[in-house]
Amino acid sequence: MSYEAWLSPLRRPTPRPEARIVVIPHSGAGPNALLPLVKHIPAPFEVVGVTLPGRERRFVEAPEISPDDLLGGIARELAALPSLPTVLFGHSLGGSIAFALSVTDPGSCSALVISAQLPCGSQIERPREWDEDALTRVLQRGGGTPADMLNDPAWRDHTLRLLRADLTLGGQLALRNAQMRVAHPLTVLGGEQDLLVPAERLGAWAERADTAVDSRVLPGGHFYLLDDANREVVAEAVAASARVATAAP
Repeated sequence: MSYEAWLSPLRRPTPRPEARIVVIPHSGAGPNALLPLVKHIPAPFEVVGVTLPGRERRFVEAPEISPDDLLGGIARELAALPSLPTVLFGHSLGGSIAFALSVTDPGSCSALVISAQLPCGSQIERPREWDEDALTRVLQRGGGTPADMLNDPAWRDHTLRLLRADLTLGGQLALRNAQMRVAHPLTVLGGEQDLLVPAERLGAWAERADTAVDSRVLPGGHFYLLDDANREVVAEAVAASARVATAAP
């Protein structure tokens, strides 16, 4: 199996996978950021990650990208892979990407798992000009960014550029998704103390879904899914979605 620019395996291939799980990470990150969670996903499932430009193996690329180029690139590579029931699992910005992809290319997935995101995007993902102070406040509210990275001028500049590009993309996706509905089986996850995506607002997904929504709130903030106590729970929720996808006609 070969992978191109957008997709790459996140663990050793499963010989005869029952389904494929596509991991789409949060703003400013590549899929490797979610490896501590991925290792808990059961073996029968193939797990691949989506890497946006400007990070990990695409580090040298400019991070700015349009929704059309993003969604088209991912869809083309998914279509080139062997046919399998497919779950799109997106965290934060990744949730918006997964939602948009499921609408623009319904055949790309069989089920959705959306973590720490709202149908209209989070409050910070609104069209605006992002200066350095505003971007830094977003990082501080969300947590999850090592302090030494922000203290190093080169890494700080790179991190803020990634975040600016991703928040701009998130705002564009929020507008794109504004009137869209979810037609696939949907699982929604969130953190009880999330300051960026309040848990009490996750119920908005039920108003946008054509199927029943499995919604769960776990202890923790925006990156609750990486907390030791939650990793196995989240991995099992993703695996359960994959089993639903496998059983779908």
